[in-house]
Amino acid sequence: MKKLSPLLISVLIALILFLPGCTTKASNTGEGLFKQAQVEQEQGNFVTAKDLYNQAQEKLTAEGNSELAAECGRNRQNMDIIAMTYPIKEDDMRQMLEREFPQVAEDIRESWIEDGKLERTRIDGEMYYFGQVIANIKFRNTDLFQQDATMMSHYEQGYLKLKAIMDEGNGDPWQPFIRPVTIKGNAKFAIPRDKLPQAGLFKVWLPIPIITGPQPNVEVTSITPGVYVKNPPSIDQDIGLIYMEVPLDELGTDLNIDIQFTFDHYEQRFQIDPTRIGDYDQESELYKQYTKSSENTTITTDIRDTAVRVVGDESNPYLAAKIIYDYVIKNITYSFMPHPALWPRGETESEYVHNNRYGDCGAQSMYFSALCRAIGIPARTTGGWQLFSGNFAGHFWAEFFIPEYGWIPADPTAATLVDYLSGVSDADKQSFHDFYFANQDHLRCNVQKDVDVALIPPAEQSVFLPMAIQEPAMLCDGMDQAALAELLEYWSMTAQGAK
Repeated sequence: MKKLSPLLISVLIALILFLPGCTTKASNTGEGLFKQAQVEQEQGNFVTAKDLYNQAQEKLTAEGNSELAAECGRNRQNMDIIAMTYPIKEDDMRQMLEREFPQVAEDIRESWIEDGKLERTRIDGEMYYFGQVIANIKFRNTDLFQQDATMMSHYEQGYLKLKAIMDEGNGDPWQPFIRPVTIKGNAKFAIPRDKLPQAGLFKVWLPIPIITGPQPNVEVTSITPGVYVKNPPSIDQDIGLIYMEVPLDELGTDLNIDIQFTFDHYEQRFQIDPTRIGDYDQESELYKQYTKSSENTTITTDIRDTAVRVVGDESNPYLAAKIIYDYVIKNITYSFMPHPALWPRGETESEYVHNNRYGDCGAQSMYFSALCRAIGIPARTTGGWQLFSGNFAGHFWAEFFIPEYGWIPADPTAATLVDYLSGVSDADKQSFHDFYFANQDHLRCNVQKDVDVALIPPAEQSVFLPMAIQEPAMLCDGMDQAALAELLEYWSMTAQGAK
């Protein structure tokens, strides 16, 4: 077949572009501009995308398409949040690496950048890096971690405290919940008046403990100011929240929210006989809910294939879950995660961990849960806070459901903190790993039963980090989520009784 000349091809393209009915008229509509903006956003061209969203929003508003017009604003906001998550330019990254790791040869530092394994994204033609890359390099290089005296001290103290709990031993075989502690918590959200708009409505969902198996007694003892509270504290729901609405035109001073609560939390010691496990009721709501692919606990074909390969011929759900737990410990390295840039703004958490082999506590647990669900074991990622240091700090862990026993804890992140310590034998490290499967310390506080639980009442748009509410979630007239996230510096928590 005879080839067309380049000149003829150009003429044909020009004719096609200008034929009646084949113009780019659709791209000049609000919806057309919106689609163009989406393409630019997906390619990382944020400046162009924002300009197109601005144009689209104006046209869509004029056309009466308020829903898509609002989506323009949300997408602009999402780009701002992604940019916040990846704030470091590549040249600045090199300088940071030189400053933080002068003992590491330059060619090795450069290889960290060149191999593409540091969390990064391309925005407007430039590479930007995740704000917690330095810490992640230490987590991925044990020798560098051990040179950080502060991190080593923190891990050593944590290990000794948790090992002492482990060494206390089991209780009666029939009682999985033993040795409770009573903890008093105080949460404060003290926002200066000038950090909020003069008018509009400020909505805030504040996290509190919920009632669970190991956490049966929860009481909110004080809420100030009570006048803004719109719902009873949801301590008996899937997520613990106090919801407030603050009319800003009536707020003449700083906003000072004070919440006091108490809860009991039990140590968990499940002594499971794998031969005495019943069958799942596959028609039950519990089974259907916690074996499906959902939000950040996504079950892709690759994840399902991995679960099947890892578990092999093992059909006992308890033993299969232990195989998956060991697999996560061995193959997923602890690292901080760019959570705000992931689902619903990007890749899901379980996919990210599967593809990159890195994850923090919540991400590792979501991956464990996805692998369990993939082979029919109900699993979820629960949590809120841990109190290893005596005060509240964010933490999530996994649970899987076994007939006749209930929800069983599994915490691959707590288990592997010992791996960074040089003075612990391999046998003691393995014992610590094994302890955190079907056992758990009492230094925990459950705020939600699973990730991605809807707020109470539901938010009309996505909040900063919908996956996990360890800090206040907010909506406010005149403030986007990037600006609201900056208010979290005014949130604080203290605890009494965490021993």
